[in-house]
Amino acid sequence: MRKQTGLTKVDVAVALACIALVLAQAAVLNAGGRQRSKREVCLANLRSLANAWQMYASDNSGKVPVGDVWYSWTFPPGSYGGPQLAWFEWPHPWPHSMPPTAATQQANLPNPKQADWQHAIAEGTLWKYVGDYNIYRCPSGNKDQYVTYSMSMSMNTWPGAGGTGAPTIRNINQIIRPAERFVFLDAGFAKQGAFYLNYNSAGGGAPPGSFGDHRPVRHGRGTTFVFADQHAEYHKWIFATDTATVETGGWGGTSQPCDCDWRWLCKVTWGDVPLNCTNPAKNCEY
Repeated sequence: MRKQTGLTKVDVAVALACIALVLAQAAVLNAGGRQRSKREVCLANLRSLANAWQMYASDNSGKVPVGDVWYSWTFPPGSYGGPQLAWFEWPHPWPHSMPPTAATQQANLPNPKQADWQHAIAEGTLWKYVGDYNIYRCPSGNKDQYVTYSMSMSMNTWPGAGGTGAPTIRNINQIIRPAERFVFLDAGFAKQGAFYLNYNSAGGGAPPGSFGDHRPVRHGRGTTFVFADQHAEYHKWIFATDTATVETGGWGGTSQPCDCDWRWLCKVTWGDVPLNCTNPAKNCEY
């Protein structure tokens, strides 16, 4: 009798299972590759923004761009320069002339469209150095988010908002260690104001020893930053328990213990870890 050499049902099932496993692994690798690619684009965007930030300062006697989106409209006169445009503007009814008055601060569009966002971006002080709307958003952001980056609280924001004596940067020459002071981060959404982190108990957004805004959980368990020396990096949080990916703007945040994440973020924001942040949960870099 001739010996049969055909595949049995078991053989076919095993082969199909192997193929499915290979395809699943390939899908995971492709997804991971896409995420890494998006992170690299995000880092490149941040470097472009930091380069524009540097060029603006060079063209304006060292003055850094205003980081306090929307609140820049009510800056007091004198040493703070009065009402002025920020690095990008919050969508508002247009056209209008600048400088705006305090009353126009409240004139926001309730449901801004893409054209409104693009007009607001192009009205900001960095647009002439950037010239590309795509630079203002991370490719992993939601489709309805046309700006996902936020500027550091220390970069030319509302005077005293971080607390009494907060070392706010008005001129680029004030930055002693530029590789240790961040300028922009990927917050995942457009922020009214800057990325808020109080310096001491006099800060209005949150009690000392806490984030003013949620730490952004982006690209994994961290987010991307660019620093004043224009180097960009991904920083991974140690305690990534916040629901930061669902924020949509305005003032957010929650009171948290003085952990290593908060100490690091305070260091790269203000250049210092305040004395009220003591006895962290574990040994920290700062």
